[in-house]
Amino acid sequence: HTFAPSVPDTHHTAFRSSLCRRSMANAAPVFHFDEVERLVLLSMMDAFFADLGEAAAKDFAANLRLRVPTVDEDELVAFARRPASASADDMVSLVAGKITSGPVHDGEKLRVLFKALSSRLGCKVLTGKLGPFYKLSTSDAQEVIKSWLCSPLAPMREIGKSMKLLAAFAAMALHPNWKAIGYARPDLQAMRESARKMQGFDFSACRVAVESPQPMPSNQEPQPQEIICDCVVVGSGPGGAVLAAELTEAGFRVALLEVGQWQSSETQTCSEREGFRAAYQMNGNLFTEHKDLTILAGSALGGGSAVNWSCCLPPPQQVREEWARDFGIEWAASEEMQQSVEQVRQRLAMHTKRVKLNAANQVLMRGCERLGYQSEVAAQQGWEPESPDNGGLCSLGWKHGSRQGMHGSALADAARTGNLLLLDGCRADEILRDSLGRACAVCATVHSGPSTRQVIVRGRGVVVAGGTLQTPQLLRRSGLKNKHIGRHLHLHPAMLVWGRFDEEIRHFEGAPMTTVSRVAEDQDGRGYGAKIFVPNFHPVTFSALTPWQGAKEFKESLTGYAHAAPLLSLVRDQGEGKVWEDAAGNTRVDYTMTSQDKKHLMSAGEHAARILVAAGAREVHSSHSCLEPFRVRDSAAASSAGSSADFEAWLARLQGMGIQQNSVALGSAHQMGTCRMAASPKLGAVKPSGETWEVFGLFVADTSAFPTASGVNPMWTCAALAHRVAQQVKQHLGTTPEQAMPAPLRRHFAPCAAGCASVPVPSAKPKQGLRHVEDASTNSGSSCTSSPGSSGARA
Repeated sequence: HTFAPSVPDTHHTAFRSSLCRRSMANAAPVFHFDEVERLVLLSMMDAFFADLGEAAAKDFAANLRLRVPTVDEDELVAFARRPASASADDMVSLVAGKITSGPVHDGEKLRVLFKALSSRLGCKVLTGKLGPFYKLSTSDAQEVIKSWLCSPLAPMREIGKSMKLLAAFAAMALHPNWKAIGYARPDLQAMRESARKMQGFDFSACRVAVESPQPMPSNQEPQPQEIICDCVVVGSGPGGAVLAAELTEAGFRVALLEVGQWQSSETQTCSEREGFRAAYQMNGNLFTEHKDLTILAGSALGGGSAVNWSCCLPPPQQVREEWARDFGIEWAASEEMQQSVEQVRQRLAMHTKRVKLNAANQVLMRGCERLGYQSEVAAQQGWEPESPDNGGLCSLGWKHGSRQGMHGSALADAARTGNLLLLDGCRADEILRDSLGRACAVCATVHSGPSTRQVIVRGRGVVVAGGTLQTPQLLRRSGLKNKHIGRHLHLHPAMLVWGRFDEEIRHFEGAPMTTVSRVAEDQDGRGYGAKIFVPNFHPVTFSALTPWQGAKEFKESLTGYAHAAPLLSLVRDQGEGKVWEDAAGNTRVDYTMTSQDKKHLMSAGEHAARILVAAGAREVHSSHSCLEPFRVRDSAAASSAGSSADFEAWLARLQGMGIQQNSVALGSAHQMGTCRMAASPKLGAVKPSGETWEVFGLFVADTSAFPTASGVNPMWTCAALAHRVAQQVKQHLGTTPEQAMPAPLRRHFAPCAAGCASVPVPSAKPKQGLRHVEDASTNSGSSCTSSPGSSGARA
């Protein structure tokens, strides 16, 4: 593609300097362990995932042989003898790489902890034993770990959980231990061959190739590359993708900015280690402030849809009425919303046809039927690929089925019009306004390998759809001050209960979340409660969620992986949190569950346990650190409704545990509400039209605009909201004909079609009256400016 030329522009010098500083801040330093820290790490990891010894290993294998008949006994012995340090060629470097890919402050806190543990006194304070930690016996180290995980003090539980997460990664990120738990490396050749047959859309034709900056004198900075379009859309998830499809099909040229990068099937590896690094925000290392809740948010072409479980549930009528009643969004409860819901259902191929239930989803349906609980087949977005995993690798970004993800549906629709300019690997740094206060451009940084290039993407409107965590940060960086930006965060906290069956379940094969039970979804008469789903976990995630109550017990639990049917309870939360960007450019999240949310989640967890026992589980494991698994004593009880005295006693202990900070593994794959929509700026950051209250021509179209938690997987609701906002953006573009440009640069720009001569001609003619103006006199002197107070300063 060719672009309008750049010329010196002193007006943006301060802004470009702030961009360079921010880009440098975001380049995380490589984490290295010094020799003492290395010793602490090795002793810690090998205490969690220990060599059980020769005699204990043989007993371990003999006891498990009948329970896992598909695993060779020698493999079980080797698994029992293998410590974490032998689970990778260089376990220390593996863990250091994991820490490097996470927030800088996490690495700093780890250094402080290891420094304390490497001293006699510091170790005594933290463990009750004279140090250094690496001189403790394995049994003493394990005793310390147990005391941390079950400590009455939340900071001690946080230390225990952090170390356990590292141990799970060290032991399960690579393949040595996979065979013993019944997992095998995907056959990449077969997977890629199946993807080729699907002939997915190739986005290379619409990708913008940003050129490397020309060498400049040392006292000058390279000029940003200029790109002109009708509308700039930040983010390619369900919100940005649907909006881009609507605009491009109406004849508008859209520049789509996505921080993630498009990956073809030929470059994907289908491993957790690479999948989290390539497709998730913060490389999958994002937590709430005290690490009590893990947050998974997509960062790839297609946003969350590139890695989500494809379950689709429409926005509940009760939620829509709440939005209309409490927040003044009248269209939410009207026929207009229903039309948008139907429009996106068709565009995104949401269906219940030929939905295949894997063994784990059949467990949910069977258990619910025996108990008289409600359950149903859940609609899916697109069709699962005909590949060896049968859709089981979707959470690692392998979504190459027909119309799957936004890259297979809405984004492909937008690209086919010829009106889409895709800038992937592109981080939006700041939104610019013209002298009339209108949003007129986005300044961004494009990453291509080791090099970066600054770009300014200009349009007559800007839509932010970067997701609930990133959208408020961009608005704050751009100078918006509304008090609701970054607040009212909802996370749909989720808790795991899993059952071990005699037969292999292999929940990691086949599409997850094809069924749902609503038995606990409305516990207060207002639509607040929890739903129960079937998730999909690969070895690292499964081991991270499995409680550690000793090395032997932990390894025994992991051998149940292929026999496990996991059930996930997901609560519609009333509690709120906040998100912000720290000085190092990292996303920070603070969030607290309310007592009512905890009660609802625990109630759903109890229902999930009953479902598993009724379906025939031999064991039931919760994700509470200090609760032992329940073991069914005979096969008759395993197929009953689970009403034995022993089981009721275990359920009572489960309820008694409750949800204390870091006492139970919790996660979030749904984030909502940080730029909520409302009829007044006193209630929200965004108007019911999707336009921000503060900046004309700046719209928000993603889950951050949700006034409350949706209570369902947010993809369908988000897409419907974006469809509605898209109609408002079309109207805005139809009544805002002038292309806002800095007056000093105006004479260098041609109209869009000429300025981007090699870009495909729009397939539909823009509406009458739309034009790009070159003469400064026709724009009343409008010039593009950085937002007030935002030249490098963080909000």
